[in-house]
Amino acid sequence: MKTSRRSFIQAASALGALAAMPACSKVVDTTPKTLDILVLGGTGFIGPHEINYALARGHNVTMFNRGKTAPGMFPQVETLVGDRDDQLDALKGRDWDAVIDNSGFYPRHARLSAELLHGHVDQYMFVSSISAYAETLSVDDDEFSGAYGVMDDPTDESDSIYGETYGPRKALCEQEITRVFGDKAINIRPGIITGTGDPSERLRHWLRRMVVGNEILVPGQDDLPVQYIDAADMCGWMVRMLEDGTGSGPYNAVGAKDPYRARPLLEGLIKSTGSTSTLTWVDWEWIRNQDRGEARYGPWYGDGPIPFMQVNNDRAVAAGLTFRPIGETANDMIANLEQHGEPKWGPGGFDMATEAALLTQWHEEHA
Repeated sequence: MKTSRRSFIQAASALGALAAMPACSKVVDTTPKTLDILVLGGTGFIGPHEINYALARGHNVTMFNRGKTAPGMFPQVETLVGDRDDQLDALKGRDWDAVIDNSGFYPRHARLSAELLHGHVDQYMFVSSISAYAETLSVDDDEFSGAYGVMDDPTDESDSIYGETYGPRKALCEQEITRVFGDKAINIRPGIITGTGDPSERLRHWLRRMVVGNEILVPGQDDLPVQYIDAADMCGWMVRMLEDGTGSGPYNAVGAKDPYRARPLLEGLIKSTGSTSTLTWVDWEWIRNQDRGEARYGPWYGDGPIPFMQVNNDRAVAAGLTFRPIGETANDMIANLEQHGEPKWGPGGFDMATEAALLTQWHEEHA
């Protein structure tokens, strides 16, 4: 996938206050079997969703991390302190039913944890990415026909976690874990994850404007396909899949059932949030000509990121992945906007002041 796509779906650590957020999805009937689940990571964006949901389902959870990010987030959960970089002693001699690996970014680290946990964990669930696919991915590809991305030197760890080689490294991590665990390896490939705790502007970009009631500049065509998945939906499904015990192989964790389209999505969000905002659609070419940075803007990247926004999710849906209405996600996020502080604009994004100036210029030129 393109570098911009990889950087676009990067995750970041969430605030400690996330431990108080609602369970990540509606909890259904108590499961008959209590699982012992090991979570590698746990205090970032999706980790709290996983842990809250697992605890609400009656499971026992152990976290393994460096103890640096929000160490007091889950005082009721056992935390083992270590590092993926060959400091795994805290995991030795312990057994769990399943592991959820949120923090595997380098194949060597994935190999170390997989080999150490083999024989001590029944299922290994790895959080990968749709960036693991090669540039040749098409709208007709599924998890097994889409080729992996590759990198010149698979042992090169000089790149940052979310750098140029993010996607190919995720692919290599998948391969290491599958080599060790075989059909007990589950590789989750998310696309654009959002929801409560999302530290990015992928959906909050629009919600911040809707809360204020701003006129909103929307670049590109109004039928652009968009795939968001609420972390609540994804994490609840992941835990339920471990409960079921039959999951195996890769799953494209993208939503919703069918891609949203830009105009009905944004108009629906305005309605569901009670916003007074209006939408103004602006051509990509006009934005490029304004010399105000790259054309990437908010969650829309490029001239219509296809097939990035049309990845096949049939296998995940067949395995029980469900989606709640995007309006519910939006209102949950609006209720928690303040805990994230100032917006974190993505590369090439425009802040509200720049956006207002662009809109004024656009209206003057197109009066």
